[in-house]
Amino acid sequence: MSENQILDELVYESASGSLLYKGVRYLLIRPETLAGFQKALAETCGQKGGAALYDGGYAGGSLSAQKYKALHNFSDEEIVEFMMNMGNQIGWGNFSLVSYDAPLKHLCVAVDDSPFAQAYGPSSRAVCHLIRGGAGGAG
Repeated sequence: MSENQILDELVYESASGSLLYKGVRYLLIRPETLAGFQKALAETCGQKGGAALYDGGYAGGSLSAQKYKALHNFSDEEIVEFMMNMGNQIGWGNFSLVSYDAPLKHLCVAVDDSPFAQAYGPSSRAVCHLIRGGAGGAG
């Protein structure tokens, strides 16, 4: 087994063109595709575009956290650790936990080498809305 459990357990179903991890469908997409979408949203919707991406990330993070928490019988702390490790393994960057308080629902995560920020390019504002949402949904 390699150091990347996600890749080791990813299943390709040719009949449907699906990539599955533990029965959940995922997809490969270039970060530039999402950065282009994000810039178009920002142009059309302003800051509401970032909020929409956050909401999408939250939905996906929440569904994944619920699935894997139940599957592995994880505690709140363990699912946060699992989801951060998963983020690393699926190429979303190098996640590290800054702080977590489950009862207060406070989660602070640092992400180095975000592909979203790299693809987006220089910005005076935060651009990793999907990551923020995914982390929010996991915590």
